[in-house]
Amino acid sequence: MSVKFKDQFPNYQNFSNNDFLMNKANYNLLKELSHKMPKLLRETAQVRKGLYLDGTLRNMADIVSGHTNNDKTKHWGWNFIIRDFEEQILDFVDIKFHKFMDCILDLEIFFLNPMKDLNDIFEEHNFGYRLTNDPEKPWRCVNPAIDMSIDIEEVILSTTELCEQTAQHIKQAKEQLNRAHELRPRKDAIRDCLSAMEALMKHLTNAKDVEQADERMRADNEKWGQGFIVKDGLILWKMFHNKFKDIRHGNFDISEISYDEAIYFVDKLLAYVKYISARAVASEKVDKLIF
Repeated sequence: MSVKFKDQFPNYQNFSNNDFLMNKANYNLLKELSHKMPKLLRETAQVRKGLYLDGTLRNMADIVSGHTNNDKTKHWGWNFIIRDFEEQILDFVDIKFHKFMDCILDLEIFFLNPMKDLNDIFEEHNFGYRLTNDPEKPWRCVNPAIDMSIDIEEVILSTTELCEQTAQHIKQAKEQLNRAHELRPRKDAIRDCLSAMEALMKHLTNAKDVEQADERMRADNEKWGQGFIVKDGLILWKMFHNKFKDIRHGNFDISEISYDEAIYFVDKLLAYVKYISARAVASEKVDKLIF
């Protein structure tokens, strides 16, 4: 038996639906699933000779009703059963999200290639999860914000007035993170965050490069804080130039960076951007009070 969705994502109700559907199934997604699943069942019947289509679709409708707490279908005949099936699926608009997710796992056994066919639908509707082949983790979250400790939208807002170039780089990184399970987009996201940090450091210190910006920031502890924090910017900059040269220079076939590593690096870079942004804003407020 597969793991229940609530066990895999116990805090799913706290997730935001801003960028992905994370804790609700909307009408458009459910409508397409209700139309597509009977078609997928027909494809199964073409391969599994002797499969009784009407009876199997009736079983599928009964599985759905078990999750929606509705009465089982009393009809026979494909056209009548399919109508009941579609109505049952659409009921998930107003039913707890985890029940919908568990229902999908119960239905996937009826299809030849459920991972590809259903995941294609999920991707089209900006759904925040994908099916996997792992019974212990049957769902994979594709929303990188769930795994990040830094609120990327908050960083975009906090840097927009300070340095528009930095904010634009972070917006680009956010777009790339939507495909962070692919190697190239996650490398692009890191590169965009690195460029965001570079732009901000140079802008706030009127420096020609990151090295000079670091020097000027570490020379002013009162404004920028402890040197061991400030130096992180230069450390990250040098690390990516020396160890992951392909990220900065566009050859994406040299180094391997896992999803978890990418999220870690993006988090770390944005944490630094957030820190020096806050220090710059605080310093500006102090200057206004003095003068």
